[in-house]
Amino acid sequence: MNVIIDGFLVWWLRYGRYGWSKLRRCLFERRYLKMQLPVVDSVEEIQSCLEKITWTMDGPFHLFDSISYPQTTWEKRKDDCDGFATLAAELLKQLDNSFNPVLVTAMLRPVRASHTVCAFNNPDGTVSFFDNASMRNDCATYCQIVERISRNCKKLVCWDIRNPITLELVEFHRM
Repeated sequence: MNVIIDGFLVWWLRYGRYGWSKLRRCLFERRYLKMQLPVVDSVEEIQSCLEKITWTMDGPFHLFDSISYPQTTWEKRKDDCDGFATLAAELLKQLDNSFNPVLVTAMLRPVRASHTVCAFNNPDGTVSFFDNASMRNDCATYCQIVERISRNCKKLVCWDIRNPITLELVEFHRM
């Protein structure tokens, strides 16, 4: 049974989640695209903006998990980890495109422990990430970020790195 569940989770992270997110964005979130995001002048201001967002849980059994537009998260002032990550990525891009923000998602067991963060390059060559509203500077690689966010779970099934704007795959790792 665990092999079937893990196989589904791999499929969901690799294909289903992002197709569903794109469809959901198109059908239900287009009106939010005209909303203005805050103008920020520093990474600390981005963290301050993220602190204004309320974390909410996905729907039952996490079956409705999708990645909202950053404008949706900002307008509603609530979302799950995906919303925090896309908002942080968009604000980082607006601040300085050289941050090159990406979404890093770890598919974990139990599924409710799965998590998405926004990772970005610092000018000094190190990597930082926003874990919801908290900025972390204690990881040097994406793999270390995944190790950190999956620390208290039973099993890391797979993880990926995605472009936060297009949701296109950058890297995929199956455990």
